[in-house]
Amino acid sequence: MEYTQEKATIDVAASVDNIVICETIQAISEADRDEDQVGDLFRSEGHLRLKMAKPLFVSTLSTDQANRIAALNL
Repeated sequence: MEYTQEKATIDVAASVDNIVICETIQAISEADRDEDQVGDLFRSEGHLRLKMAKPLFVSTLSTDQANRIAALNL
């Protein structure tokens, strides 16, 4: 299936939650993270890595969103 601008726009909006999850959990010391947080971080980072591999997704991000994702050091 072709990755369209419409899909990229939807994916960018949906990715905001993943960005917030990563920022929140990465701020917690690894030793202090519970099992749910470890799983949530793993899934959210994985989702963002997959989406960042799509040039149309990346070009659809705002500057702020792109900077926040870059700061996650995925």
